[in-house]
Amino acid sequence: MEQVEIHIDSLIKQCLGNNTAAQFELYDRYSSAMYTIAVRMLGNNEDAQDALQDAFVNAFQNLRKFDGRVTFGAWLRKITINICLNKLRKSKLKWLELDFDIPDAEDKHIEIDPKKLHAAIEKLPSGCRTVFTLKAFEDYKHEEIAEALNISLSTAKSQYVRAKKLLSLSLKNMVQL
Repeated sequence: MEQVEIHIDSLIKQCLGNNTAAQFELYDRYSSAMYTIAVRMLGNNEDAQDALQDAFVNAFQNLRKFDGRVTFGAWLRKITINICLNKLRKSKLKWLELDFDIPDAEDKHIEIDPKKLHAAIEKLPSGCRTVFTLKAFEDYKHEEIAEALNISLSTAKSQYVRAKKLLSLSLKNMVQL
C-alpha cells in the first residue's frame, strides 16, 4: 500500500510540472471510482460524466492546495461530491412526501445483485437518492447533509428513512420476481 502512495506522490509532483501523461494516469486510476460517486448522486450518466470532468479540472487546477493530510483519493472524492452537490443545488430536487406509511420490510439477509441495487437507487426521487447516497455511501452525518443541501435536519433524516424503506420494498419486489 505504501508503494502506491509514494507513486501517487510522484505522479502529483509530475502533474504540478504540467506532465500530461501523469495527469492521464491519475485520471485513469481514479475516474472509475469518482464516476460511481457522481452517478449515484446525480442519477444519470450524462450528468455524472459532466461532474467527473468538472471534478478533475478542479482538482488539477487546485493541485497545489493538496497538502497530503488525507489521501489523494479522499481529496478528489470530496471535490467530486462538492461538484455533484453544486449541480444538485442548481436543479430542483424532488423531495418525497407521503400521506401514508411505507411498511417496514422484514429484516432478512438476501443477496442482491449490485446492478439491481444501483437501478433501485436510481429510481428513488432525487432528494431521497441524494440524502441516501451521502449517508449510506459517503458516511455524511445528517447535520452535514442538511447543511450541504440547505434543508432542515428533520428533512434530511426523514428522506433517509424514506429512501431506505423504498429501497427495501423495491429490492424485495425484485427478489420475488
